[in-house]
Amino acid sequence: MRRFLVLIALAAGIQAVSAAGRATEILEKLAAGFRAMPGYSVDFEVVAGDYNNRGSYVLEGRNYYLALADAEVFADSVIRYEIDNRRREVTVTEVDAASRNILNNPVRAFDFLGSEYVPTLVSEAGGCAVVRLTPAAGNDSPAGNVTVTVDTATMRPLSLSYDYDGEQVQISVLGVAPLSGHVRVFDRQAYAGYEFIDFR
Repeated sequence: MRRFLVLIALAAGIQAVSAAGRATEILEKLAAGFRAMPGYSVDFEVVAGDYNNRGSYVLEGRNYYLALADAEVFADSVIRYEIDNRRREVTVTEVDAASRNILNNPVRAFDFLGSEYVPTLVSEAGGCAVVRLTPAAGNDSPAGNVTVTVDTATMRPLSLSYDYDGEQVQISVLGVAPLSGHVRVFDRQAYAGYEFIDFR
């Protein structure tokens, strides 16, 4: 009986290790797919409480242009310009290069490799895998847990879910395509008459 219990414990340990290994493998393939493209576009939908809107972004290297409802964002590797067209305001900040939030820094939105998160394979069935990422010790990201759902045939993301202290922000990925052309860059003259708020 004792030997039987030891075998069960060993089997459970092997299964846990293989699940953790599979979660890491999925994240590696997900990140590799995006890194292989010098530029790409992503269409998405954001749901947070009563808020629901569609948006898109195009990315080339560390430069990107994002559009969501009345907002636009231009960013390079250093400066981020967030435009509120309804209020006619441009907020200028430094790029948060450490952020993994798709709305804050799409450059790293699908790259969860490294020591900042601990991945756990929640489920894998029907061609989809769900991986939960828990912030590791020392990671003070306000996003808390992140859950990513991946199509395991294409290794493309289907959705992201961020947990901000119990408040959920759900991002559905509607499409990913290689970039044709180049990313638009910020042109100050296009926003003449807007109020500029510089937090740098």
